[in-house]
Amino acid sequence: MKFAQILRQERELRGWSQSRAAQELGTTPNTVSAWERDLSLPSPYFREKLCMLFGKNARELGLLSANEQSVALQVEETGSAPCTDDKMAIPTQEEAVLAEVDGKKNDVVSSAQAVPIFSASRLRSRYSMIFLPCLLALLIGGVVVSLLWPLITAPNPYTSGRGRLALFDPLKDQGQHLNWQEGWNENGASCQFKRGAYYSTQPLAGYFHACLAQATTFHNFTYEVEAFLYRGDYLGIIFRATSGLDSKYYLFRVYSDGTYMLKRYIDRVDDHAILLDSGTTERFHKGPGQMNTLAVVAVEQNITLYVNRQQVTSVIDGAYSDGQIGVLAGNEKHPPAEAAFRNVKVWSL
Repeated sequence: MKFAQILRQERELRGWSQSRAAQELGTTPNTVSAWERDLSLPSPYFREKLCMLFGKNARELGLLSANEQSVALQVEETGSAPCTDDKMAIPTQEEAVLAEVDGKKNDVVSSAQAVPIFSASRLRSRYSMIFLPCLLALLIGGVVVSLLWPLITAPNPYTSGRGRLALFDPLKDQGQHLNWQEGWNENGASCQFKRGAYYSTQPLAGYFHACLAQATTFHNFTYEVEAFLYRGDYLGIIFRATSGLDSKYYLFRVYSDGTYMLKRYIDRVDDHAILLDSGTTERFHKGPGQMNTLAVVAVEQNITLYVNRQQVTSVIDGAYSDGQIGVLAGNEKHPPAEAAFRNVKVWSL
């Protein structure tokens, strides 16, 4: 039986609606619907949550391929069934090096018991076999740290360095347990990780599609993301989302011609949203696929917006004090809309 059928069966056995299942998993009903229609599969993060929720392993939920199924059966025979396919991954390079070092240590001990006297050259050889892999690991670690250190300590460019870098996500995949929305809704709009970025798409004219990081909550912060508009009329960011399902959040959208709007949404109806400010910026890079950096600095009731690190407006509004962050793509008369996003940074203030 396929995962889509098993998921529906497990949900209905518990008398849950798709909304209830989504609530238990920390995702959206659209995502659960996409899984049950076999349109997409859950990420490793959600696979683990599904296993824990239903008390089954990945094989029993139909989440493994044929090859993975055979491996899982062998593992189960030894008394430990995996919850996700990640549990059956091959050892990492670090684990391999450590195993090799342990092996070398055992060789030294056994050799010492068999032959109590070593020549100086053999002793040096034994120690070098242990020392060199450790030295290599230290050197590699030092190079990695030196490359990442400028990013780890990156100062906030919007507040003269004030604030601590609380989040950096390249948006290549779901890897940081931020619970970015994934999947399709009933209209075919989607949030997807593909081609090394996070995509928002909206096939219908007159609508946008929001994609939220559901495991985030920020109060006073700077939020920045690199954005690429490929099709449609506009892209943007969402912040202080108090309820994604009820569409209560701030939304900063920038059109392909540089026109921008800041709105406070109170429900799903765009006409009900409160326009806080609008205007036009010359700093927006026009043309399909051009990179534009969008950012917001939110401190209590003060909200300041930036395009390509230049301030475009500042308003005062205290309706929403904290919440999730997100991205969006939309169109008014030129469907479909498609935008990609990379390198999210959030500094806590």
